[in-house]
Amino acid sequence: MEHMPEKVLNEYNRARLNEEAVNIEKIVFYKTERRVNPKQETPFLLTIGELPVLVSAPHAVRHYRQKKILMSDQFTGSVVFLLNKLTGCHAIAATKLYGGDPNADNPCLYKDRIAGFCREKKVKVVLDIHGAARERDFDVDLGTNQKKNLLGKVNILEILEQNFRDFGLARVSTDFFAASDANTVSHFVSHELGIPAVQIEINKHYRVPAQNGPGFHRLMGALAESVKRMT
Repeated sequence: MEHMPEKVLNEYNRARLNEEAVNIEKIVFYKTERRVNPKQETPFLLTIGELPVLVSAPHAVRHYRQKKILMSDQFTGSVVFLLNKLTGCHAIAATKLYGGDPNADNPCLYKDRIAGFCREKKVKVVLDIHGAARERDFDVDLGTNQKKNLLGKVNILEILEQNFRDFGLARVSTDFFAASDANTVSHFVSHELGIPAVQIEINKHYRVPAQNGPGFHRLMGALAESVKRMT
């Protein structure tokens, strides 16, 4: 896939960015009640890039937890695949309702897929993208398990905090969702694979490109610049 030039949001048509996000969400991450068999139909989509950063959206579609269907983190899947296009990073997301929860299961098909891919492509950083409710008192929360999941690479947190603030997402918190549970993607990646990881929770206010185009642009700008600086 051809990736965007350096000044991504200056040179890329912003209306087109919103349109692409909406189209990706409708086509790839559509709502469904039908459960697929993961042995017969792959419930994940992985897009390969050139940069050694993997962005992940485990809750991009509905998922099961404790025998209940939980709602998706809307537009998180679209965000990671737009980041692949804008920066050249790798991207993975759940695309099917398959009977599990990628951020809670053990054993876990999603994390197994990440493990194999990270070893194959020598991934150096994983950003795990999630959605938070509008009512939360933050624009973005960066879960690092009290920095333990960074494995000493504290500059990753500094890069993210600085870019979110530079792009106008000023309410940046850390460890509201601590990402300390052993079964979360970010904890698994750091402790089992030895790769620094951050769980990024994004307020829904910035995940509605049709209703808040400028906010979505700022979100994408902050994430794209952060990915590029990490490499």
